[in-house]
Amino acid sequence: MSRPTRRPLALAAAVLALPILVLPIRGHAQTTTTESERAAERVVTVFMGGFGQVWERRALTPQAGVRDVVLDGISQRTLAESLRLAGDGGDIAVQSLSLSRNLLTPRSLLERFLGKEVGVVKVHPTTGEERVEKATVLSLQNGVVLRMGGRIETGMPGRLVFPDDVGGLAARPGLTARINAGAGVRGLTLTYITEGLSWSTDYTAVVAPDGGRISLSGWASVQNDTGVAMDAARLRLVAGEVNRAMGGPQPMAKGAPRTMMMAEARGAADAALPVREAQGAVHVYTLPGAQTLAPGERKQVALLGPVEVPVSETLLSLGNPQLFGPAPGDQAPDHPQVRLSFDNKSLVAGGLPLPGGVVRAYRTTSDGQPLFAGSDRIADTPDGGRVIVTLGRAFDVTVKREQTAFKRLDAQGRTVEAAFKITVVNGRAKPARVRIAEVLPGDWTVTENSLAHERSGDRARWLVEVPGKGELVLTYKVRVLR
Repeated sequence: MSRPTRRPLALAAAVLALPILVLPIRGHAQTTTTESERAAERVVTVFMGGFGQVWERRALTPQAGVRDVVLDGISQRTLAESLRLAGDGGDIAVQSLSLSRNLLTPRSLLERFLGKEVGVVKVHPTTGEERVEKATVLSLQNGVVLRMGGRIETGMPGRLVFPDDVGGLAARPGLTARINAGAGVRGLTLTYITEGLSWSTDYTAVVAPDGGRISLSGWASVQNDTGVAMDAARLRLVAGEVNRAMGGPQPMAKGAPRTMMMAEARGAADAALPVREAQGAVHVYTLPGAQTLAPGERKQVALLGPVEVPVSETLLSLGNPQLFGPAPGDQAPDHPQVRLSFDNKSLVAGGLPLPGGVVRAYRTTSDGQPLFAGSDRIADTPDGGRVIVTLGRAFDVTVKREQTAFKRLDAQGRTVEAAFKITVVNGRAKPARVRIAEVLPGDWTVTENSLAHERSGDRARWLVEVPGKGELVLTYKVRVLR
């Protein structure tokens, strides 16, 4: 049966999308007066592990006795077991908490109308006239199966429309709390843990022309993938690692969030920076002022600087010499790594631990334009710690290793002795400082060397300076017991 129509339908329309997991955990029906309250104040704390903590204060109309209170705007990825509710201005008894994720989606609509009638909108190919045919949803396994017009159809023969009554499906999750509160209780405080909040750190280091200093700036990027707005009176970022027990059920993502970047104005040199506070084993950075975080938004806020920091540039050549047998043939020269290092010492008043993140370095060319020089990821670095950033490899400097002698000192070959020659060639006009590090396994002793070495764990290290357009030759002999 069909009927023509040219006016907008007063029905909800949907197109089948990928299956979305619906996780209803509502434990009871509402039995008393229900009211909906929005957050009057919110503090959002974001951890580096991809989760966050939300604290909210909600207004509550004074009323004594047992009632149900519906709190909307809850994260779609809330860990239900973490929900905590308390009274503001007095004590309350919380009898039950029920978090519903019966979200209104194309898939959930079809599931709700399984075995029931829906409408299929068909459009006349020439006149554009729309008509609605009745159909019964028979199955949703691996697609849609409908009975319509005395036949069975698979796939989507047209746009589907549904009655206005969607049977309790909601546009976003809602928390229903059954409470017994005194007449003096005028608010509620809600705390919960949620997936979908994360932050990371990015640093920019502009190297001075003489290579002796950098201008260092730091930015925190905060991502909101909770599915709801996380506007906060206070936004806190936690640097460090906290342990999480993962034994219980975890919330599921509800589809891919939109990607958007919002960066605060970077030109203001006097912009307020976050306030840092040490809390146990972690550091908490509280951003200045209220912050907005729309669903799917990625936001950058200033974390550090810019500050001027003395740095040293060193070239590192790491070798793994052949010790337990003759080395086969000539080895190709190696280009050493280019490393910048600096001490994280009182970069700001009172010191500033640097959260781990990516450092991007830039040099300034002769025309005054910045040139990307390389990037590296650094670990969490406490105040007073040392930061090492590997930028790439030196084009004009090469290191060549040759085995010049080898012999076994016992019949079993457990003790060996090998000699090596390392030639460092500098094609630059200026001198180059190169650190040579040889990884030596077992119980080893350098018995001879042309320059004094430093022992550090399983490595023998030399720091040499090679003159511009020159070369330097280093020789050593090592005895190893394995």
